[in-house]
Amino acid sequence: MAFDVPTTRGSYTSLSDGWTYLNGLECAQIPERVSAAVATSFRTAPKKLKSEPSSGTHGRLQEPGVAAAGQMAMTARRAFADVVGGRANAVVLGASRHALVEQLMTAMRRQLTLGTEVVLSRAGRPAVRLPVERAADMFGARVRVAEADLSTGEVPAWQYRDLVGARTRLVVVPAADPHVGVVAPVAGIAAEVRRRAPGAWLLVDVTDYAPHRVVDMAALDADVVLLDAAAWGGPDVAALVFRDAAMLDRLASLALAPGARGAHRLEVSPVAPGLLGGVAASVEHLADLDRAARGTRRRRIEASLPQVADYLGGLTRRLVDALGNLDRVHVIGVPAEAEGPAPETVGRVSFLVGDGADAVPAVDVVRRLLANGLVTSAVQPGDSALLEAMGVFEAGGAVAVGLQPFNTPGDVDQLVRAVASLG
Repeated sequence: MAFDVPTTRGSYTSLSDGWTYLNGLECAQIPERVSAAVATSFRTAPKKLKSEPSSGTHGRLQEPGVAAAGQMAMTARRAFADVVGGRANAVVLGASRHALVEQLMTAMRRQLTLGTEVVLSRAGRPAVRLPVERAADMFGARVRVAEADLSTGEVPAWQYRDLVGARTRLVVVPAADPHVGVVAPVAGIAAEVRRRAPGAWLLVDVTDYAPHRVVDMAALDADVVLLDAAAWGGPDVAALVFRDAAMLDRLASLALAPGARGAHRLEVSPVAPGLLGGVAASVEHLADLDRAARGTRRRRIEASLPQVADYLGGLTRRLVDALGNLDRVHVIGVPAEAEGPAPETVGRVSFLVGDGADAVPAVDVVRRLLANGLVTSAVQPGDSALLEAMGVFEAGGAVAVGLQPFNTPGDVDQLVRAVASLG
């Protein structure tokens, strides 16, 4: 069954403003149902809920006076759990990935002691990597880094045989790089971690992967999954999903209240209830991308996202092939003479215009594309350790394209024509 692009585009009222949005990695467009849900949630969050009658033998009576804000938090936990195949009672909510990772690192102070090790990846976002590096420096842990193939951006799993050992306490892996789009072999990395450090935790950032692929915590063999709803057009709410809620009680509590249990041990900075109320609507949007799908929300996500992956995969190949035919354009992560099969990617493409002294700074390219009605992103120093290692910032940075399900072949062709016109 072909992916229904026209119906998907109808979910985004922002597409009628005349711009062609290709900046999904930086600022995903928000579906109308999410905007409406957030507006309603901000109005109703201060309210108390009335009692609801129970039905059936196992029905539960809702007590009167329950805060609407508390219900919004619970629906957000369930929604995040459905995205990754986890459990709602193991979901920790936060305002951003950076804040959540900082809180997790503080809570792991008993594990991250002098002489222990953490393993990071050259790929991924600084918002996840920097809090881990700072915590390691504070607690005296050693930081080891998995390097990427600088021609493709792929992070091979075999190097973790040497990086992970008896002293390893935490391994952090991005499921997909936000700028090059290369998917990491998370299951293979997990196998190496289990073999060499059975007690270490594997933290997988699936934020840039989840809008394009089905996330299955069990298949990834992840202990903790990190994600942000804004990546697929949801509100600015992030979550840590633990494999087992009992893991939370092994962490040092950050809560002000003594005796806090479960997720409340880490949730020291409450998220605005109005934003929490939009998380479920954004996940429903993901599930409804296949209008024919039936069943639970999780099952509908499992049906819809493979269609999104196939569709955006075709658009990505169209874009890479077209840009590759332009003389002055270099697509990052696509070597001129590839050996073996190309790595799996999501709908993210970064490229350079010009070379050496003739390189056009990314900010100038983005500005020229804006003049043609195209919204893209400029990757600047500090945005990507991977692109820095590739030497991209010596050429003035990269232009990044983040495809979303509403993008069309016409959007891709318009971008290619505009880039070609730069000379």
